[in-house]
Amino acid sequence: MKICIVGGGSTYTPELIEGFINISKAMPVDEIYMLDIPESEEKFRIVSEFAGRMVAKSGLNIKLKASMDAEAAFDGADYIIFQFRAGLMQGRINDELTPLEFGLIGQETTGMGGMACALRAFPIVEQYVDLARKRSNNARIISFSNPSGMLTEFMLNYLNYDNCIGLCNVPIEFVLEASKSFGVRRDQVFLKYYGLNHLSWVENVIIDGRDRTEEMWDRFKLNMKNIPETDYEADFLQKLKLLPNPYLRYYYMTDKMLESEVEDRDSKGTRGQVILKIEEELLELYKQKELTEKPEQLSQRGGFMYSTVATELIRDMELDAGTMHIINKRNEGAIEDFPDDYVLEIPAEIKKATQGSMAMGRASKVVSGLIHTIKNFERLTIEGYLNRDENLIKMAMLIHPLGPTESKLEPLWKKLKEVNRDYFPEF
Repeated sequence: MKICIVGGGSTYTPELIEGFINISKAMPVDEIYMLDIPESEEKFRIVSEFAGRMVAKSGLNIKLKASMDAEAAFDGADYIIFQFRAGLMQGRINDELTPLEFGLIGQETTGMGGMACALRAFPIVEQYVDLARKRSNNARIISFSNPSGMLTEFMLNYLNYDNCIGLCNVPIEFVLEASKSFGVRRDQVFLKYYGLNHLSWVENVIIDGRDRTEEMWDRFKLNMKNIPETDYEADFLQKLKLLPNPYLRYYYMTDKMLESEVEDRDSKGTRGQVILKIEEELLELYKQKELTEKPEQLSQRGGFMYSTVATELIRDMELDAGTMHIINKRNEGAIEDFPDDYVLEIPAEIKKATQGSMAMGRASKVVSGLIHTIKNFERLTIEGYLNRDENLIKMAMLIHPLGPTESKLEPLWKKLKEVNRDYFPEF
């Protein structure tokens, strides 16, 4: 089995290598091909050499290659993992800083920053999907690249590449929290979990077939490394009767989150700027020839359980396991009041050839309207890109709850095009 990692120079890559070493006990991993670009050459060299030491220490017969030759990387690949960041770290920092200039949330996965991130990524995704069709072994693309949900929507419903799954580490954090809170194994937990990537909710917690939802409200407290720790009012979740993805703070607490982002910008820096410093420290560690295991400092980078999500998914597909994973896929009957072709973040039964949706009934009326709105935003953005029609993109900006008012629309769009001029297509 050949696995290609696109964005192999990421400081996350040692997480993945550790994951592949772990699953190699259950199934063979013959070759891991790390792919990156010349702009990341030095970082790529450091990460790939460290990854090589990790594989060597494992004693496993895994062939590890690192190259900037995309055709060779994709040639005969069975799985292709997207973890590239379009526009590199400076692109993320721009996604955070630019909307803040206009009094809007700045974030690389949601809002106007998320839209800019997607517009940078679409041309790259098109090229890689075309290459996957031509050179891979009908490879399954597993995408962590941000914004994961919109890129999966793009690949499945617009590029018609059906062998594609979008992933995020947030769902497994909910599962782990439930497992810990109720004192059970992960496989004893089922969540009625639905929505979009970074716009999702837990409606029911089922432990060993028993509904324990009413017990969860006081048990769950989930914060993410990438999000300022601003908690809801004490009784908010009791009123909502849903457990929201931590990224929903940007919607439910926009004023507080915006205030926190501005404060960070003016003091320690945005999250992207903080991560830039963490990456510098990590790369210094990775250079140490005696280092052969993932360092603890990597946990500061965010992405907890990142490797577990990706590698266990691949393992369970290869073993035709029929286990449940929460992934980004077409709805296909999971939530009955959403169209079947909506790409949602939902539980699915994982087998080698299929990822079957699990029927969960209807969505809460409290959240269904927001899901429809953001899905329309995603599709307008994609169609604006494909048709090179910036008016469609401007309409997408206007309907997004974290988007600009009419008076700020043109200036914001102009600034986004300016800071992304090396990555946006011509409109």
